Amino acid sequence: MTKPESIGLHPTTYLQAAAWVPDDDPERPWDEAVDLAADWLWERSEIEGVAPLLVTNALKSGTFMPRLAEIASAGGHAAPLGKTRFKRGPVLAYVPDERSLRFALDLARGYSLVVVEGFTFPIGEWAAGAGALNLLTGEDSQSSIPEDVRKDLDHVVFFGGNNGWTGPHEKSNAHMFLTKHVQSGRLSPEDAAGYVMSPGVSDGGAKRLRELLAKL
Repeated sequence: MTKPESIGLHPTTYLQAAAWVPDDDPERPWDEAVDLAADWLWERSEIEGVAPLLVTNALKSGTFMPRLAEIASAGGHAAPLGKTRFKRGPVLAYVPDERSLRFALDLARGYSLVVVEGFTFPIGEWAAGAGALNLLTGEDSQSSIPEDVRKDLDHVVFFGGNNGWTGPHEKSNAHMFLTKHVQSGRLSPEDAAGYVMSPGVSDGGAKRLRELLAKL
């Protein structure tokens, strides 16, 4: 088996490969999205030589679907508050929030991650930053945030991302650079939260930034 450390990894997510299934059609059955994600993950599992893992927001979530139960049986079923600890490997994250996405990223580090997006936490901007493949289109994901807004977001991450905008100066800086973009409709708090997670901001930091911008 090839060690993941010997393979070129994404510079900020430290994944071999990433993919996602957008939640862009309210009529699409969840099991169809899961099938796409599971097929991709099993291919990555074979390449990487490690059984896949399932990550959900809670241990009671998701395993009613046969394809998810199959993954859980093969490698395990993990959740942020679960007591069992698992070795790293390729991961399917089912409709994650900020916390479970960060948890899944940590478990998949050095391997691969596929995400089935849920309506509560849009991950399109995370997917763009992570170089994730859109499994519905077969194309690499692209950011929908304008370039000048991304530049200001990058500055805000550089200034306050390490401590998750807990201090007054970091919060003031985020207000200074992002208020105009949020108020003009060019940046949503949800997209900002997804965007900052791909360069490594913690789940708590992403949630804090989302809540900060939602008040503008």
